[in-house]
Amino acid sequence: MLNLVLGGLLLTRPAPVEPRGRGFDRMVGRIEATLPAEDRPKFRAVLEAERESYAGELAAFRAASRAVDAAMAREPFDPEALRAALATWSERWAAFSLAFTATMVQAMEAVSPAGRAQIAAARREGRR
Repeated sequence: MLNLVLGGLLLTRPAPVEPRGRGFDRMVGRIEATLPAEDRPKFRAVLEAERESYAGELAAFRAASRAVDAAMAREPFDPEALRAALATWSERWAAFSLAFTATMVQAMEAVSPAGRAQIAAARREGRR
């Protein structure tokens, strides 16, 4: 749940330097941009070290996202195909979120108290 909250709020918050990428990569970039410079390598190191614990679920989520895009673009439009693709996408997002939670907690543990405070402040700004 922590990564859902952080990710959702940070995805809607403009970053000082717009991170590139889509979805997960953008979320990670925005979190890194929010952190003090000395915390960024610590945060990234945890994500890299733990990649195997969430990579499979991330790949499945990305595949489900592509299936949603394909269902939306399909002609003739098939609402049932889109409904099914969105249901799978939701399931894959939930599975990825569960897999990534432990990594996010470890990453927050690795950064400084000031870094965590900046992430919390970014969350509060995102609620306005």
